[in-house]
Amino acid sequence: MQNKWLNILRPLVDNPNLLHFNRRSVSAGMFAGVFAAFIPLPIQMFVAIGLSLIARGNIAVAAASTWISNPFTYFPLYYFCYLVGTFFLGEPLDPNGAPMVFELSTILENILTAGKPLLLGCVIVGTILGLASYIAVRYLWRLHIIKNWQTRRINRHKRD
Repeated sequence: MQNKWLNILRPLVDNPNLLHFNRRSVSAGMFAGVFAAFIPLPIQMFVAIGLSLIARGNIAVAAASTWISNPFTYFPLYYFCYLVGTFFLGEPLDPNGAPMVFELSTILENILTAGKPLLLGCVIVGTILGLASYIAVRYLWRLHIIKNWQTRRINRHKRD
């Protein structure tokens, strides 16, 4: 590679797991993608690919799994993250002592007050769901392997 910045990434990019589908790379890619899906910025795929490079996960799975947050799910996901953030901060932001209820017309007005609980909630929810997806992929992959072993063993006994 000619570019010095690309040479820095060479050990990461040369890893064969980045595009192979195996239990370790797919589960790491899922974690990276699901975690990045809860970042309330339009750079989710770049963050997911970067995290996937660091975790040596599958970059295609990481990029694809960021789409759990999409234009149809943004509002419910981020509102839930906001509620989680207010719960952990212990500071309701509405004068009545309840979390703010967002309406389209007041979103821009309340974005600064909602920012801290929203970001905290996004990190918490992203981490929990990222770990849950990592564990689920590893578990389901293992179940699939065990089922294949059992099927092969049964087929071997049928032939004998």
